[in-house]
Amino acid sequence: MITDFLPFMGSIVKDGKAISPVTTAPYASITVEYKGTHNKITGFITHKMDFINLWSAFRERVIDEKKEEVLIYWTTKHYKYKVLKIFSAFILAILGASPLPKIIVMICPKGTYKKLSDDFPLLSKEEILVFVYGLASLKWWIPDVMR
Repeated sequence: MITDFLPFMGSIVKDGKAISPVTTAPYASITVEYKGTHNKITGFITHKMDFINLWSAFRERVIDEKKEEVLIYWTTKHYKYKVLKIFSAFILAILGASPLPKIIVMICPKGTYKKLSDDFPLLSKEEILVFVYGLASLKWWIPDVMR
């Protein structure tokens, strides 16, 4: 579950495009809360499409924290085309990073994350929308290159 979204150094979305005055820094940071632990982890958003989708959830739609929560699913295996899957896996293995978007952003009813069992994975052969609908997501953003 994402508890905070913090754009860096003036990064914004304007007319559907990510704009960052500093091209050598991540677009934003997110605070991720994991079930079963009180620790929170900070992650960095480096892909413009992931940033645009998180911006849409947190800044444009605005979350009603009493009724909603933001969940993300990070994946490098759910691309539409086999060539993108192979490219992503190869670059990830060599460089430790992939130039493709990796985050599915979902706004779900409050408490969805706590109700999830550990065996609710997004299987690599499964369509993303099956997962999204299974969580009763109210709104979601899936990068165009994903299925």
